[in-house]
Amino acid sequence: MKITRRGFLKTTGATVAVSGIGLSFDKPEANAAPTKIEGATVTTTICPYCSVGCSILVHTKDGRVVYTEGDPDSPINQGSLCSKGSSLYQLSHNNPERLKKPLYRAPGSAT
Repeated sequence: MKITRRGFLKTTGATVAVSGIGLSFDKPEANAAPTKIEGATVTTTICPYCSVGCSILVHTKDGRVVYTEGDPDSPINQGSLCSKGSSLYQLSHNNPERLKKPLYRAPGSAT
């Protein structure tokens, strides 16, 4: 029995179509982890550092700041922030990495 390339492709295509190997018509589900801003309340505010007045979106959850970003709808900054404005979250009162007392180095010490 001589099998041509065309006959082989027809047979293989028909077999795959009938058996449905690798075909799924179900809607795929996302397996991504929930983000930290999911379910957070968004409040628009103004950056306190200079007189430009850049608009900032503050995401809060349970009364705590969880994320800050520039407001893309603002005609002033169009979503971009300077280094001071982008570090606003690091200075928030509930950030565990925030310094709570001044650093002190004794006069004449090496460290």
